[in-house]
Amino acid sequence: MKSLTKPLLLTAVLTLAFLSLHLGWWGPVTEEVLLQQLFQQHWTVAWPVFVLGSVIYTALGGPRQVLAFSCGFLFGGWQGGLIGTLLTGVGAMLTMLAVHQLGFDWVRQKHAQKIELIKAVLAEDTWIWVCVIRLIPVGSNLLTNIAAALSDLRPVAVFFGSLLGYLPQMLLFAYAGSGIALHDSSQLWMSLVMLVVSTGLGLYLYHHGFKQRLRRFKKEHAHAPAH
Repeated sequence: MKSLTKPLLLTAVLTLAFLSLHLGWWGPVTEEVLLQQLFQQHWTVAWPVFVLGSVIYTALGGPRQVLAFSCGFLFGGWQGGLIGTLLTGVGAMLTMLAVHQLGFDWVRQKHAQKIELIKAVLAEDTWIWVCVIRLIPVGSNLLTNIAAALSDLRPVAVFFGSLLGYLPQMLLFAYAGSGIALHDSSQLWMSLVMLVVSTGLGLYLYHHGFKQRLRRFKKEHAHAPAH
């Protein structure tokens, strides 16, 4: 039941956004006005602050959906989705870098068995399995980044796998943000469709690939002799 909580919550948020658009709760705010105020008049300050703030925000575990919504509101649907995805990917790399620098030896010792299992499961075709994990709309982005770092997964593979896995949901919320900014209900409908498609794809890949792989490695580790 817990696995359904986040998809249902995302659906509720998008539905609320759709209703608020039709009821006129957002007033006359438009994308053009916001861009003019923030990124045309003060672009030398706005861009660096936005980029740096977004990377740190996602690195610390801030919901990437909020960033995607903001990017969509500012830059439009697909542009906002791409920008938000890239910034979130850089944030994931920042988290991994911080974990490597800090060491976290006590975590490695306390959860050595789980870390070894993650290494075994994700060592081959890392980017594919990371992509599958990112596609599933459950779990913690921050914990996934920390686990990837503790498991010494290749950062390049994690980065590109994350970008592909992030993209559908980031586009989803970017189009929702763009729909609010432009008062365009068609973009909100597109977001709802993308939510269903991305969630279905993620769950399918999880249950028809990753789950079986994880179960197999768990059995192997359970029967492996202790060192």
